Formats: sequence, structure tokens, C-alpha cells
Amino acid sequence: MKAMRLSAIVVIVGALVVGFVADQEPRTFDEFASVDRLGVSTTTSGTWFCPGGSGGGGVAVIGLEIVNAGEEAATAEVTALGSTAGEITSTQLVVAAGERSSVPLAELAPESDWVGAVVEIDSAMAIVEQTHEGVTGTDRSTCSTRAGTSFTVTDGATRALSDGEEMTLLLLNPFHEDAVVDISFVADVGPDSLDAVVVPSQQLVAINVTDEVTVARRVAATLDVIAGRLSVSRVQIRNSESMRGLSVTPAIIDGAVASVVPSLGTGETVDTVTVTNPHRTEAAEVDLEIVTDGSVSPDPIELTVRPGRTVRVDMSTEDRLRELGAFSLIARSLNEIPVSVMLESAAGLATDGVPGTAAVTGIDGASDLWIAPMEGGAGSLAIVNPSTTSIATVDVSVVGSDGQQTVLSLELGAGRRTSIPVVEIGEGRPIVVVTATAPVVVGRDLTGFTSRQLLGGAAAGAVTPLSQIE
Repeated sequence: MKAMRLSAIVVIVGALVVGFVADQEPRTFDEFASVDRLGVSTTTSGTWFCPGGSGGGGVAVIGLEIVNAGEEAATAEVTALGSTAGEITSTQLVVAAGERSSVPLAELAPESDWVGAVVEIDSAMAIVEQTHEGVTGTDRSTCSTRAGTSFTVTDGATRALSDGEEMTLLLLNPFHEDAVVDISFVADVGPDSLDAVVVPSQQLVAINVTDEVTVARRVAATLDVIAGRLSVSRVQIRNSESMRGLSVTPAIIDGAVASVVPSLGTGETVDTVTVTNPHRTEAAEVDLEIVTDGSVSPDPIELTVRPGRTVRVDMSTEDRLRELGAFSLIARSLNEIPVSVMLESAAGLATDGVPGTAAVTGIDGASDLWIAPMEGGAGSLAIVNPSTTSIATVDVSVVGSDGQQTVLSLELGAGRRTSIPVVEIGEGRPIVVVTATAPVVVGRDLTGFTSRQLLGGAAAGAVTPLSQIE
């Protein structure tokens, strides 16, 4: 780590020089990286950044799944980027219409402890998702279509000895120039930082937060990239007598004035919402608005989040929410200070439901077209209409090798949501496409027989920031 920090000055100077000769360089992934401020994964980019997971035998063994919701075959080129210098491997595959293809990413970089990837696809109806498997559980997350320079991880834990909690940050640099990043931690055991961490070009760096901030029940992190751009995610392991789980979530880019958490209150779980204010000087006044399926919506939860701080809300202590069943949240910054939002849902080993942990970050944009691959089991699809004035007519379709078929149509009132069990959509692992007459937000609760994952869909249409929807 020290060696990487010592080279930071050289890297920064080198980055400035590269800026003057960029036109003479061969094509890099920079040309395909979206530069908008939204954190929603969109198919319009064609390039997907996957911060990855561990190699074979690790705590979160990484695989990729490419899902083609289109009517024509899609060609994908997968470039694996390892944590070992120089371990870069590419492979190409064709995914038939209405099909999924798995890529054992860890096998493409066998010498690396951690492996990420860049995937280029020639279809606007295909998406890339990561799968993670370890001794403490499984998880799934959608790869990003945007690299960034400012990230927030709202929550984590590092009580390794007492509770088996381990937290790792994965920093993927898919570009041809080295990146430099400053990392700040705010924990219940005190603040800490890592300055001028170098992430070499086309390489993945894993930061073991458990070693840096020890014995923390709560730890949040902010990352400021001072040279280059990155794609970042958090790996959280829990392995104790009462709780076991694996959750891999993307770090939040920039924060947002408004974002949606699609699924809460869905079972015998403890749902904790964390809201981080990355602003250095101004407090954020935040309302957590409750969105229901048509019953009377309770008053919002009002928060004041100080600069650089995180507020945790245990939703199970909100007695007025217990009778709602499933609901959604819209986190809205009333004074327009962007904040970062994450939900962690946990069920202990002694519960009757599926034990383990699942986490999802807030979704800050809405679209009229979404792709949402589902799993079997007791999972559900959540659809939220964030508008307070417009009704959305929604069609839910399933895509297969024989084309696309609409299975459900519904009307979603202004400021309402619905949750559709996967058994009502299709058998097996249906590839779902959601179309709407107004921008909506789509989330997934992939509850199987032994694990549970929470994640959003991927937008295949134009994305509108939630803060611009009336």
C-alpha cells in the first residue's frame, strides 16, 4: 500500500501530460464511459464496468451473466482485469435472443485474488450482471455503465473476531492511465483515511477495510478520485452464530437529491436505511417518503444529516409502518444537498424466513423501459411511480427464444407502487421487460430457497432524474 501511495505524484503529473496527447492514443474504454450524473445502469452505453469479486476459493467468487432481452443475438467481448499486474484476458461470446450466458470470470484471471471486468455489447437490449458465491452466501448485482470520481459507501462493519464481519472495497480502473484516490472513513470507533492510493491502469485493487478500521460496528467511506476515474463496490461478509450473509453493492456515485428504495417490509427482516451526506460544509434536510400500494401513506421520516455524517434508521422501530406490508421509500433532500442512500435487510439464522443479508443502493432515475432478469423461488418485482401527478400504464413482459410476450398489464396511480410475485410472471428464471407510459422505477427482490438479493433493474430507455419528476 505504501509503495502505491509514494507514486501518486508521478501518476498525477503523468495524467496531465496524457491530456495533451489524447488524440494520438489508441481507443480506450474512456470513449464509451457515460458522463451523466445518474447512477442508473443503462443499456445505451454498450460498455459495462464490473468491479468484480474474489478469485476461485475466495469469499465472494465472481461470475458474470449476460442477459439478452432483445429479439436478435448479441455479441459481447469480456475483458477480465485482475488484481495481479498484467493479468488481462479477453474472450468473446454470442448470446442468443431471449437467453442468458454465464462467464466464469474468476477462471479468466487464475493468478489474481480479486477479478473485475469490462464488457462491451453490441445490443441496446442486453445487460451484464455479477454473481457472487462464498461460504457465507450468494449475491447478485448489476454492473455499472458509468465510471466516476466521487463515491460513497454508506455502511459496513469490521468486527471480524466477535461477529465475523469483514468489509472490502473493490476499486476497478478499466482505463489506460493510473488512477489516484483519497479514501476517508467515518466509524463509531473514530475517523481514519488512506491518502493517494494508486490504482494501476487496467487493474483491480482491493482495500481491506477490516485491517484499516478495526472492530467497527458501523463504518462509512467516501472516495475522492484525484486522477483518473474508477468503478467501485463494497463486499460485506457476516459470519456469526446469529447472522450469516454476503452482500456486494456498488458504491454510490455523486449522491442524489432524490432516490428510490423499491422494496422494504417484505418479510421477517430487520431493514436498516442509511443516509450519508458527503457534502463538506452543509447539512442535508432529508424526508424518507413512504410509498404504498394504495393505502393511506404515513407521514415521512424527517432527518437532518450533518456534513460528512451518516444517519441510520431502523425501520423495524417505526411502529406505524408495521401493518403496511411491502412498501417503498423515496429519499428526498429538501434543501437539494445530494445524499447517498442504502438499505440493508437482514434475517437471522433463527428466523422462519430465508436467513442472511441483502443490500441495495437508492435508484436515482426513472425510465419508461426496464430490463429485470428474475430468479425462481418467492421473489418479486417492485414497480414504483414516483410522480405525484401522472398515472402510469405498465406492461410486464417475458422474453424468451420465441420472442416477447406480455403477461401482465396494470395501472399505477401517482405516488404509488406495486409488488408482483415472480410466480405470477413466469416459471424458472424469466427475463422480464417492463414498459410504461410514464417514467417508473423497477426493483427486484430475488428471494430463493437459501438466499436473498435486492437490486434494481437496468434502464433500456431514456432516464429522467427523480428530482425532475413532478
